[in-house]
This record gives sequence, C-alpha cells and structure tokens, in this order.
Amino acid sequence: MKEIFESWVIESKKTITRPDKYSSTITTISNHLKRKNLIETGLFSIVHAEEIIKIKELYFSFDEYYFKNKKGNHMYSRSLDLYIEFLDTSELVQNNTIPQTIQSIINNQNLTSTEKEAIILSRRGQGKYRDSLIELWGKCSISGYSNHRILVASHIKPWKDSNNFERTDKYNGLLLLPTFDKLFDLGLISFSLEGRIKISKQLQQPSILSISVDTKINISKEHLKYLDFHNNMRFKK
Repeated sequence: MKEIFESWVIESKKTITRPDKYSSTITTISNHLKRKNLIETGLFSIVHAEEIIKIKELYFSFDEYYFKNKKGNHMYSRSLDLYIEFLDTSELVQNNTIPQTIQSIINNQNLTSTEKEAIILSRRGQGKYRDSLIELWGKCSISGYSNHRILVASHIKPWKDSNNFERTDKYNGLLLLPTFDKLFDLGLISFSLEGRIKISKQLQQPSILSISVDTKINISKEHLKYLDFHNNMRFKK
C-alpha cells in the first residue's frame, strides 16, 4: 500500500517532489501509535478513510504529537490528510467504486490539484476547510469551548447539496463540539437568520445536552444563505 500511495501522490500532486517524505511520516506516526499500544499494525494496512480520520483525532489528542506537528510545519497532519484523500479517491483501494461526485471533481480540468484536494477533504471536515473554520470561529460556535482538537468542522449546507465553491466556503460552516455537530447534522437544532437557536420538537430534554433556548451565535451576512437552506431543508420542526 505504501508504494501505491506514493505513486498516487506522484500522479495527482505535481508540486510534490518527494512523496516518500509523506509515506515515511505515516510510518513514523504508525510507530508512535504502536509504542502506545493504540494500534497493532501500520496505518498502511488500513483502507478506510473513516478509520484514518478517527486515528488522526486520537493521535493529535496527545500534546507531544500535537505540538510536534505545529513545530514541524504541520507535516504530520498534511501526511494524514493526503492519505485520507488517497483512500477516498483511489480506484485501487475502493475497487472502482469512487462516488460519481468525487470522480467529477477529479476529472474537472478547471480545478487545480490544490483546489481538488481542498474540496475532497472538506467532505469529511478535514484539510484547508477545517483550518479556515478554526481561523474564522476560533472556538465552538455554540459553547465557546476552545480546544480545537475536539471540535468538528461542520457544513451548514451539506457537502452533497453544495457546489464546489460552497463546499470549501468558510461561511458554510460551524465549528462544533461533537454532540452539537450531531444534533445540527440531524436537523434537531438550527439557527435563525439572527443567529438564535431553533430547537426541534423532536429533541427530548435538550437542557441535559446543554442546549438552551437563550443560545445565540455570532453570524455574518455571508452565513445567511446557508442557514436559510438548513432551516428549510434540514431542520425538523
């Protein structure tokens, strides 16, 4: 799998001259996790992007690796993002079952490889999309909790319903604690065009989940079209 990954980097990332640096970094991450008895085999034995995303979250929950990544110009997170994208797009891994939407992005001659990467990774709240939400919000949009490692980059208008610009637009996103992300994704909470929370009648005992009718988030005019979509198409009244 390591060799297949390196070949994919060469073919799809023309600006990367040393793909072996990224595969070696993934091997290093594997060794770190093995030493902590968190995985038994290397990451190259894992072929599902969802699993790598979970491992990425686990890996950066350790301060030593989180700060090592920051000090090392984000080489660790960049390597994992590349592997996530690879698993999402590679026919060799997915047995020729690449989703049509992703295939159309790959084949789009009007997009640069960097733009394609950003769009594909945004599907899972990763890459530059996540970074842009952290820069915009700085903390959980609802609670104000500021540990970025725990927060989820959540689309307001879902990725599948968005065009390529909307998929990476920082205003089409909230930075949320996992519980709030799940509630928002299920349409059990939403926000008015003034930023006031809307709570679905289907959500039982919202106070237990720290959901208050007094909750209000700070929004700008650029958020409005996305919130309007969520209110009308996703929110369960």
